[in-house]
This record gives sequence, structure tokens and C-alpha cells, in this order.
Amino acid sequence: MFRALALSAVLTLAPSASWAQSDSTQVVTALTRFFDAARTKDTATVRAAFDDAARLTLLRPDPNGGVRVMALSGQQFVQAVAGGNGIDEPIRNVKVFIDGDLASVWAEYQVRVNGAVSHCGYDALHMVRRPGGWKILSIADSFRREGCGPAWK
Repeated sequence: MFRALALSAVLTLAPSASWAQSDSTQVVTALTRFFDAARTKDTATVRAAFDDAARLTLLRPDPNGGVRVMALSGQQFVQAVAGGNGIDEPIRNVKVFIDGDLASVWAEYQVRVNGAVSHCGYDALHMVRRPGGWKILSIADSFRREGCGPAWK
């Protein structure tokens, strides 16, 4: 009887967050799964990470100076992953902001090709909470080739 009362007290007093991942942790877990899948060319997992309305906006140097804005759908990104060598893009210094079903994420990234740093910058992502978990609504990124440092561990 004492064990049942003690267990009941623990379950009653324990905060609900201890029984499930926090929203921020779920967002970071979803992004980690997405970037790992892009690296390994797991297109099914990459596709599942995107909301149906997903868009990517990539800022790239324009050959004539300035910036070129490239827009892709989630499906176009999946095709790029399938057709390439995988996209090795680790992120760090992740900041997550959540209000209701919307999450905004700011993270530093590096892109590596055959282990060498190609470029780096910051990813700005918006995610939406769906019944199956957090999905990517949009990704926008900056781009630079200088100041990226060595490949992160």
C-alpha cells in the first residue's frame, strides 16, 4: 500500500515536461533528423521533414556583385539531395523561439564537400507543429566562403 501511495505522489507531483520532450528539444530533434537525412541521402526522411507548403530561400553571391535570391520548393530540395552526394551541413549555436504552433530557429551552419568546408553562414528556419511533429515551413540562409574556419567536430 505504501508503494502505491508513494508512486501516486510522485506521478501527481512530477511536472508533465519530465514525461515528454520539451517543444524546443522536439524542434532540434526534428532538425537533426533532417540534416542527418540530407547528409546520407535519405530522401524519404528529408521529404517527411517538410510541410506541404515548405519553401527554401537561398542567398548566393551574384556573379555581377550583390546577392542572388534562389527559391526552391521542398520537393525541389528533395530532388537535389537525391541527385547529389548528400548535403553535409552540420549546425551549431542553435536558438529556438516558439509561440504556439510556430517555431523560429536561428543556427550557424557549415557545408562540407568531401570533408572540406565549402561555405558557411546562418540558417533561419520556420517550423510548424503538426499532429505528427514539427515540420519545416521555410529555410532561408546566408552564404559566405571566408571566415568559416576548419570543419567542426
